Amino acid sequence: MKTLKSKPVLFSLIIILLILIFHRVPLYKLFSILGLNEYNSNSYDKVVINSISVIGILLIIKKNHIPFRLFSFSLKNLKYYLPLLFYILIFSGGFNDFQNFNFTSINLDTLLSYTLKYASSSFLEEFIFRGLILGIFLLNYPKTKRGILKSVMLSGLIFGLMHIINLWSFDNQTIKGVLNQVYATACFGIMYGATYIKTRSLLTLGLLHFFSNFFSQISELNFIEVISNSTTIADKSLVNIIISEIFRLIVFGIPLIIGLFLIYNTNEKDLNTLTRSAKSPDLAE
Repeated sequence: MKTLKSKPVLFSLIIILLILIFHRVPLYKLFSILGLNEYNSNSYDKVVINSISVIGILLIIKKNHIPFRLFSFSLKNLKYYLPLLFYILIFSGGFNDFQNFNFTSINLDTLLSYTLKYASSSFLEEFIFRGLILGIFLLNYPKTKRGILKSVMLSGLIFGLMHIINLWSFDNQTIKGVLNQVYATACFGIMYGATYIKTRSLLTLGLLHFFSNFFSQISELNFIEVISNSTTIADKSLVNIIISEIFRLIVFGIPLIIGLFLIYNTNEKDLNTLTRSAKSPDLAE
């Protein structure tokens, strides 16, 4: 393990692979036997596996003395969460779907399974990519701005590249669409990573990540088969397509700029607070 720990990229890829394999365990069959419908069975499958994965990640972090902070609160750090809140507003469409959603048509069990599924998946991603993977890079690279930049960029890039699996995990995915997801999530991963170093509060990031997913995916509860919009964009002019892609690059590139700005303004105190006592790390500050 010591040799593997000194190779952060390989270490990260192995951890991700193990978690992906673990997610193939068909727990949903057990929940189906217990009488749950298909949606709730699949949701609780994810909740259980995600929760076990989080526990496993915490054990790996503790055993390998990886720099880690579970929670920290400071009023001066609130400003670092504003960009994240701004993007939650964007991706939720101004909470439009949530505001117009008819909750009376959804039973409490389904709403609960939906909430727990996205809560567990959001926290799992933060624990993997900001807690474990970013931590293993910080452990191996110099405690300098260059070392921080390299750690955050690589952990964000791995976070983005992981979304390539969406080509096989979801129907109606295109290579172009998945590449857009990779670009966007990599930029967000860099912003989240830089924010984590400045705020040292993984639970807060997980909560914000959950809100983003909860509000943006609420229409999933409608159980309506959505028809692909590919036919509606097929007749777009080349100019419109180019403008659309430039707009996408700018919108999703802003988190990258924010992340780089935060890294530039990261000082030795920020990193020392996060990495101090790495041989016996705290799980809370």
